[in-house]
Amino acid sequence: MRKARHLLATLVTTAALGLALPLPSAQAAGSAAAGAGCDAEYFKYKGDGKVRAYHETDCRILLGADAGDDPNWGDGAGMFQGGDNDSAFSVLNTGTYSGGYDVVAFYVSPNYEWQRGGYSCLKRSEIYVDDLARNDSTGGYPMWYNISSHRWVTASACAKFMS
Repeated sequence: MRKARHLLATLVTTAALGLALPLPSAQAAGSAAAGAGCDAEYFKYKGDGKVRAYHETDCRILLGADAGDDPNWGDGAGMFQGGDNDSAFSVLNTGTYSGGYDVVAFYVSPNYEWQRGGYSCLKRSEIYVDDLARNDSTGGYPMWYNISSHRWVTASACAKFMS
């Protein structure tokens, strides 16, 4: 009888501690699974070397993903095509550091023509912009629904950064 009571007390104590102090790995898995939008997208694609653009805020409805440059989001070539032009509401940078080219410059005009509308950059350390309505280009144009090209650049090549 003493052994049964001792075993029962041990089980109750262990169960109580397990409920009060969940395992760190379970906690981390729960946090990542419970995340939404841009945070979840970042952890899903972290370090894959791509830039992503989304049709809605908070990184919802993927327009495309690209590890390279795309001079014209409105043409039929590259990872962004046709209707992707001027359709981005949020962007995500999961780039990797390769020769310093880990910043994405988004241009209002095709062919990286910064003189016609300007541009704005997203650092790898900034990760994403969940709502482009808060950002404008070097030319003063809003960035939401106004991206026509992008390319990977160094931070020193940018005069304006997104937040």
